[in-house]
Amino acid sequence: MNTGIHHAPSRSLQLADAANELGFPSELSAPIHRSRSLFGLSDIWRIIIKHRWLLIASLFLGVASSLIATMLTTPRYKAATTLEINEETVKLVETGNGAESLSLTDPQSLETSYGLLRSAAIADRVVENLSLHRDAAFADQSAPLEARQRQATESLRADFKVSPVLNSRLVEISFASTDPSTAARIPNAYAEAFINSVLERRYEGNTYARNFLEKQITQVRSRLEGSERRLAAYAQQHGLVEVASGQGNGAADNASRSLEAASLEAANSELGSALNARVSAQQRYTQARSGTTTEALQSGPLQSIKTRLAELRGQYQVKRGTLKPAHPEMVDLQTSIRALEGDLVREQASIEAALGAEFKSASAREAALRNRVNSLRGAVLDLRGRSIQYDIIRRDVDTNRQLYDGLLERYKEVGVSGGTGENLISIVDRAKPPKVPFEPDPQRNILIGALLGLLVGLGGAFALEVLTGKIRSLSDVEHKLQIPALGVIPRATKNVNVWEALENPRSALAEAYSSLRSSIQFATTHGAPSSLLVTSSGAGEGKTTTALALAQNFARLGYRTLLLDADLRNPSLVLESTEVKGFSSVLTGACSPADVVQPTAIPNLALLPVGKLPPNPADLLSDPRLAEVIREVSDAYDIVLIDGPPVLGLADAPLLAAICDRTVLVIEAEGVRLSAVFNAVDRLRAANARILGAVLTKFDASTSGYGYGYGYGYGYGYGKNSKAGTQENRVFLPRAGSEQSG
Repeated sequence: MNTGIHHAPSRSLQLADAANELGFPSELSAPIHRSRSLFGLSDIWRIIIKHRWLLIASLFLGVASSLIATMLTTPRYKAATTLEINEETVKLVETGNGAESLSLTDPQSLETSYGLLRSAAIADRVVENLSLHRDAAFADQSAPLEARQRQATESLRADFKVSPVLNSRLVEISFASTDPSTAARIPNAYAEAFINSVLERRYEGNTYARNFLEKQITQVRSRLEGSERRLAAYAQQHGLVEVASGQGNGAADNASRSLEAASLEAANSELGSALNARVSAQQRYTQARSGTTTEALQSGPLQSIKTRLAELRGQYQVKRGTLKPAHPEMVDLQTSIRALEGDLVREQASIEAALGAEFKSASAREAALRNRVNSLRGAVLDLRGRSIQYDIIRRDVDTNRQLYDGLLERYKEVGVSGGTGENLISIVDRAKPPKVPFEPDPQRNILIGALLGLLVGLGGAFALEVLTGKIRSLSDVEHKLQIPALGVIPRATKNVNVWEALENPRSALAEAYSSLRSSIQFATTHGAPSSLLVTSSGAGEGKTTTALALAQNFARLGYRTLLLDADLRNPSLVLESTEVKGFSSVLTGACSPADVVQPTAIPNLALLPVGKLPPNPADLLSDPRLAEVIREVSDAYDIVLIDGPPVLGLADAPLLAAICDRTVLVIEAEGVRLSAVFNAVDRLRAANARILGAVLTKFDASTSGYGYGYGYGYGYGYGKNSKAGTQENRVFLPRAGSEQSG
């Protein structure tokens, strides 16, 4: 025998510890984690439908308030003047063809103009020009002059608006007033005051620029004269004389054209020519010594001697074959050949001597020019060393002269006409007195009032939902409690008898309980749990009626069903007979369950009433005998439905839930606070109860916004000792005064 606090019945379903069949955490898991999402889309729609009259009333009040405010608002007129702000150009550099200019089109220049339009200085101008400080609409005429001017300026700036036109250089300035003519007069005055202010600032800027240029010109002229004097004194001191040339720029080029530089250039050119002449003479002299000089080849006498010598030698060779060398004719030929050879040698020596003399002359001239070039190079290098400071002073002179010329040119351009000749601000459209006020706008006010009314109504509806904090729908059961929603039972109307509706299979109430029974069957693998505890968080939520209806439905399906009234404090299920023994007697061991189980008029359904109310219900339910009794009746019947007491405030329900195979929690729709249901579920989980799911009772579709289409009404009388009514023997009915009222 299992004597533990948790009894596993013989037909217990083998469910996973981590999750039950519907995918929700089982009773062995941790306590409920409260959902952070207060409202889902379905909840929002339900709240809107439920509190639709509050929303309609808020909408009506918002529209009515906007209409009243519109009628009480003083009409205001607004007129606008359109200005064009042209591009401002600045001169960057002077070129040979004129001045390079740049247009200032950056957004900062436009924002600067907008800021000037909004400035207090322009508002003061308008006040002064239109004498608005003398107008009672703008200032308190009893105040001092300074205070009236300040009040008029503040009033003017409060209703003045600057509106730039997108992607353009246009800007719209407007003013709102109760007087149409004033509304048109102010923007036009603003535009004129702004244009005059810009012109005055440009004039003042040019006057300042002219005075500044005069001072700068005087200073630069003084520096230019001083630098020119220093340049002349330095050139005179160091003997620097420039040779004018048609080319070159700057002081360095002029210094390079000095006398020494010119002489060096000429000497260097002559040295090059002398060098070429010496090389040419040396080459000819060398060739003459080798006998292949050009002069020898081109000499007439030398060539004549060579020709005559060749002829004589030819004759000598011809006659040598016939004549002896000692022959007089041969001797004469030899004498003539020797004479010509001597002439040839003398002629060649003469040419060689002439080329040698030319070579020596060219070498001497080259050496002389080289010495002169070296001498002039030293002088030029010394001159360049002395010209460094000269160049510095000369550059200072050129810089001062350019600056002086630029200032003179700029001074000519700056004048009174230069400051006022170009106006960058122009009026495109002048303001005209409006014919229709822009405030109040009835359509806009009604729309705003309607929106505010709806927002207030929605806020009130959601505030009521949050403050009441109750279970209202199946989604609340699943998402907030995180347990399966087995079904919803509608609230019965006042003219409908609950017990007659349960007897009628086609009634909405009977169909709802049939759907609940099907959900319980589908939630278990064997069709039905062996023992099922039906409880609720508090009294009057409909647990007894739910237990009775489920017992009837299971019995009609052929299940051998036992309905056990386990509420030892306030029983609700009795028969006509006033039996003394019952469930309490079984727990004390005075009898067995078979002795006190009573059949009912419904086939397959039996009742185990409470019997005599014990003085110590909690002690009886804590006894190990409870597990034995539940096991015994579970073995005898297909399903045991236990009508238990409420969870909160008592220890009875957790003790029963720990023994039973499954537990169903009954929750009254919008009848019990969410915190109470949370606590009830936590207590059941703490007792290791296997929660099968929850059923939502007394659901009113007309106020909930879900549209399930049926209703239900029932209460649980807790803490009352009511007596059984009269019925025929073996007919099952609730105790009089308990289920009807509680």
